[in-house]
Amino acid sequence: MISRRRRAPLVASALALAAALYSGAAFADARTEARRHFKAGMALIAQKKVVEGVAELERAYEIFPHPNVAYNVAAAQVELQHYDLAIGAYRTYLDSNPSDRAEVERTIQDLQQKLAAQRTEKPAPLQPPPVEKPADVKPTEKPGEKPAEKPGEKPAEKPLEKPVEIKPPEPVALPVTPETDKTAAQARTEDVYQETVITASRGAQSPLDSPNSTTIITRQDIRLSGHTRIPELLRRVAGMDVMQITGGDTNVSMRGFNSRFANKVLVLVDGRAVANDILGSTFWESFTIDVDQIERIEVVRGPGSALYGADAFAGVINIITIAPGEGKTGFRAGVGDGGTGYGSGWATGREGDFSYRASVGYTRYPRWSREVNSNRIDLNISSFDQNLGAENLRTDLRLAYRIDKNNELTFGGGFARVALDVYGVGPFNDYRLQGNNMDVGAAYKGKYVNARAYFTRLDISAGQDYQPIGHSLDESRPQQNVLNVEAEYVNDFRWPQALHHDVHIGLGYRLKDIQWEYLQQPPPVENHASAYVQDTVKIGDKVNVVVSGRADYVPYLQRLIGSPRASVVIKPTDRQAIRLSGSTAFRTPSFLESYTDLPFQLSLPGVQVISATKREDIPNFILQPEQITSAEVGYLNQQNELFEFELTAYYNRVTNLIELSAVRNETLAAKAAGLGGFDPSTGQYTAGFGGWDNSGDVYNVFGGELSGRLYPVDGLDIFANYALNLTNQQHLIPGTPDDQRTSHHKINLGVQLRTKIGFNGEVSFYYQSSQVWNEQVATLTGIVYQQFPLPAYTLLNGRLGWRFYKDRIEVSATVFNALAGVFGPPAQQHPFGNEVGRRTMGFFSYSL
Repeated sequence: MISRRRRAPLVASALALAAALYSGAAFADARTEARRHFKAGMALIAQKKVVEGVAELERAYEIFPHPNVAYNVAAAQVELQHYDLAIGAYRTYLDSNPSDRAEVERTIQDLQQKLAAQRTEKPAPLQPPPVEKPADVKPTEKPGEKPAEKPGEKPAEKPLEKPVEIKPPEPVALPVTPETDKTAAQARTEDVYQETVITASRGAQSPLDSPNSTTIITRQDIRLSGHTRIPELLRRVAGMDVMQITGGDTNVSMRGFNSRFANKVLVLVDGRAVANDILGSTFWESFTIDVDQIERIEVVRGPGSALYGADAFAGVINIITIAPGEGKTGFRAGVGDGGTGYGSGWATGREGDFSYRASVGYTRYPRWSREVNSNRIDLNISSFDQNLGAENLRTDLRLAYRIDKNNELTFGGGFARVALDVYGVGPFNDYRLQGNNMDVGAAYKGKYVNARAYFTRLDISAGQDYQPIGHSLDESRPQQNVLNVEAEYVNDFRWPQALHHDVHIGLGYRLKDIQWEYLQQPPPVENHASAYVQDTVKIGDKVNVVVSGRADYVPYLQRLIGSPRASVVIKPTDRQAIRLSGSTAFRTPSFLESYTDLPFQLSLPGVQVISATKREDIPNFILQPEQITSAEVGYLNQQNELFEFELTAYYNRVTNLIELSAVRNETLAAKAAGLGGFDPSTGQYTAGFGGWDNSGDVYNVFGGELSGRLYPVDGLDIFANYALNLTNQQHLIPGTPDDQRTSHHKINLGVQLRTKIGFNGEVSFYYQSSQVWNEQVATLTGIVYQQFPLPAYTLLNGRLGWRFYKDRIEVSATVFNALAGVFGPPAQQHPFGNEVGRRTMGFFSYSL
């Protein structure tokens, strides 16, 4: 019998073997393969080889359906006067609910009239005379063919009579109306299979035109990986820091500065901010959607405050869901070891200009390890399930209504009932959250004006999982109510004639109403305001200049903060881009950092420290925002259909990082001023004061990223990237140890497989070099820094699936961290975190 320790490498080997076995029957990355057929088809049509061109376009649509391909097929069939086929292709195009629906419907009406007239005046086809089969023709021979010749046998002296050649009747020449002629001539000649991004500039553009390094995690990447956790999908992006601490707590940063309650990256879902404003962090397992609802994920690497304001400090992650009415209706369910479970069901449809997408789901992740035994009599243990890492029961509904060609409304909302086990800051190392997360909103998209309004609410019960007998579990009930309203004016024009401008001007308002026992009472209601402008100037066909700027009013600081950005994109060819950019960004203090007022009980009985942002012992103290100044140069090459690659180098200067302040001990002067001493509200003696502070250290970060994607043969899709990050730290206090909590080296490598007989999968490998973390911990003397070395670790993940029954059913199996415990104990991704072990899951999915 095979041991569990040896089983994981065998699973990985089996996946690799499957890739080798089925590579001969495989076909390439769907989008890449479809692009080849599309380009070939359009080239043939341009050469007036319309029939051959249509065949190529139809093959492209079969591989990767795209409405514009159906449109081009229809236009070509009109040119051939195959009106019945043109009508069918136009109707396929209309299934996508395009903005030019009215024009195409009028074209179909014209074609129906032409088809009726064509059929009326069309002469009956001639019937060929029957060809009598010669007696010596074998059954396997076709009429009109020569009989097969045997070796040494002379050819037949008299060939068989040729069948009568039938010429198709000439099409009836009918007048083409202006509407039909106009629509048929407007073929979509652009590369419809080119990926587009919207996050870097708030408008659809090629990654080649993006002012920042942008990575796209595609729908195919999501499906073939088998991951159900969004952070694990992000791990494949060059320069990403993904750190799993517990079964339900994963923290994500970019180009360094990851931490518990990570807050350096702005996370959006369809452009809607999802981070909690209480802590400034993202609870990834609290979303109302899951991976089966995601169309793609856009990752903008580099500061984004010039367009998105506070919190877009190191970059922006925009999770874009499948649009209402798109895709298929279906479900997926999976179970795994340790009580892991996943379920997702969705329904999508369209009726005229109205479309919808609804989903429900459930997720359960166990802890990697239990913190305390249930039989401990020296601890006060909460009632929270000590074996649970995360649980999420969710539902989501999104609706869309197309008013006309240029105007569309979308609205909807989501709700999730969540339970999370997380690691907090300072002494709060094992914290539990239970409660509800919901959002509701509406958006309008027009030709020149876009607007959005949404409301989010977070209502949870929180507290520590365990404490020594005699200590409180710090039970609390944080509540968050946020209203966000934003509007944007968009226009493009020429001025002067040689320059093409694409202008975005936006205004925003954000109301934050937070209630939490850990904050000063009553906590203030904050009213944030913002304005931004961006102009993308296209100079000829080779140069784009992007200038952006934003101003944010921060109530806590009672002042404006500006965030400029400038980028120059030079394109030596249509498929190459050289990018130079510079920008600044900031992160404002979260509510916890801005308004903390918490008596913290020390290990010494009867003694406490007052942790407060507003300092009674230091009047007029204001916590400053974190600041980053960045410069970046990059090169992107998509010249070849078989591979693409990107090379990026950057420099970041980071100042004012927010951290827990050192405890300021009680003094006689403070005691004489009435500060400290016995606190009757808690029954504790105040021995000192804490809170938050800005680090005086300056971080100079130098880094580079090399990433590429390769399609060497049909069916084999390889991605790989390497990230280098080096930090030079200038200390305010000499002798302070360097903080090396960012790995110098990260390597990601993956192989994807798709076959004609339905087998598909992915094997991915991740390596992260060793680190030394400076972590703030609570001791008898207060909050102090301690260093914790963290060894290098690797991850090996795999998935193998089989699609059958017309691609409606799929069964698959996944393994996460297959090598855990094989060459040593499972690795930790944070000094205080669990040892991250192995997980295997099996899935079944069905789509209509």
